[in-house]
Amino acid sequence: MNKQIIVPNVYNSSPDEFFNGSAYIPREIGDLKLLRKECRNQIVYYDWNLSFKDKTFASRPDNFGKDEIQIIFNINQKIDWQVDSAHEAVSMLPGEVCVFRNKNYATSMNYEGDKNFQFKSLQMTTDFFETLLSRYFDSDKIEMGKSLFLTHVTKTAITADMFKVLSEIDSAEKYHEFKGVYVEAKLIELIALVLHGIFYNKTSMIERNKTIAEGNQSDIAQIEALHHRIQFNPADDYKVPQLAINLSMSESKLTRLFRSLYGTSIHQYIQDQRLENAARLISSKEVNVSEAALQSGYTNMSWFSKEFQKKFGLSPKKYSMMKTPVTENC
Repeated sequence: MNKQIIVPNVYNSSPDEFFNGSAYIPREIGDLKLLRKECRNQIVYYDWNLSFKDKTFASRPDNFGKDEIQIIFNINQKIDWQVDSAHEAVSMLPGEVCVFRNKNYATSMNYEGDKNFQFKSLQMTTDFFETLLSRYFDSDKIEMGKSLFLTHVTKTAITADMFKVLSEIDSAEKYHEFKGVYVEAKLIELIALVLHGIFYNKTSMIERNKTIAEGNQSDIAQIEALHHRIQFNPADDYKVPQLAINLSMSESKLTRLFRSLYGTSIHQYIQDQRLENAARLISSKEVNVSEAALQSGYTNMSWFSKEFQKKFGLSPKKYSMMKTPVTENC
């Protein structure tokens, strides 16, 4: 059984080193590779790749006096996280994005030993974030945004469009002297996608709650169980006719309820989960592209490559060759 190590300020005690991307983890504890991009629009992008030798409780006592909005994209491992600013414990699953305000509060994360953790984050001042809201949204959306992001930890799924933009940011070097303005535009696009995902989910919850309230509770429970199964076992063989038989409902009822609850078709949800699972496996560097495809439910590599390219904007091979994070500015 792995021991638990309590590591105060594990990412480095120096604000200068942390914010210029040269933070580190002591070698006896683990390893950290960090890419940092800072742009003139006050948004900072971090690409984290870290591992610990043993089960580790990593804490940071403050945020170096900063009042910030942080957006974290969890790529490949479950992370248990405590954000003291919201007095909330958060479990982030792979494929989730989390938004919260850190007003110089302590944060802590629990990491399992002998695993590679990958996540990407955006940081911006709370003032800048509020300026974005006021610039592009009406008063109702501004108030909803302040309620969601300034006082709570808010989560949604990392969508295909978000994955695509993250990949584009990571491969921005191909634009050479234009990469700064390219990354700056992509960071704004990424924030827009996150806000859309959260606002849309908030609005769609009204429809979802209506479906739950008016529907047969046994049917709803079965659809929710199916959704959970696809999320965590995307490689299984799913066919709507057989699923309908297994759930003792018609195909039309099954597809209608699933779309009402989750805003997408069963087929599309399966494809999204399979591709996102493959992307996580490829990013982890633990398997090659072919094995990632097989473990995600694909046997036709040509079809897999075509769908992967469509979703993420890169071929699986190019995605796998994305460089290991290093320190860099826009």
